[in-house]
Amino acid sequence: MIAGVSFDSYYGQGDPADIEAFEALAGIVFPAKYKEVSVGFNGAFILNKPVFNFYNRLLGEDVTSSAGMFLPFGEIEGSFETMEMKYRHPPEDFVQGLIIFSVLGNGDALCFDYRKNRLSDDPEVMMWHHEAVPGSDSELSFVASSFSEFLDQLFERPPE
Repeated sequence: MIAGVSFDSYYGQGDPADIEAFEALAGIVFPAKYKEVSVGFNGAFILNKPVFNFYNRLLGEDVTSSAGMFLPFGEIEGSFETMEMKYRHPPEDFVQGLIIFSVLGNGDALCFDYRKNRLSDDPEVMMWHHEAVPGSDSELSFVASSFSEFLDQLFERPPE
């Protein structure tokens, strides 16, 4: 458990060397807590608090969203959704300076925002909306000022 959040993974533990290699490839530094999650659970998904609220600029309203499954590092047999693949082959018209760390079922993505400072080890967390007009004000929504704050925003899914 990290920051009160329980994780699991289909791929087991992550290799710190794979994470370091990605940081070198992208010229960035990941938040320490994100690396801790990724080493403990490569391709993590959240068990106990899988959702969060944020203001969705594309929809113009507050929404509850799933955190999805974090992209795994390294070679994963049968998977084309890895950190390296998303970085080398980003979605069409994807915003430069963002690093996708979780792709949601609707096609949107949770991203670290390195546009202001590529060497920040505590970038903001943004939601990239795949259906927005590229370059528009509705393409990105602010989620959290840091990965730790993002973890603090997570909560249990409300009963339906």
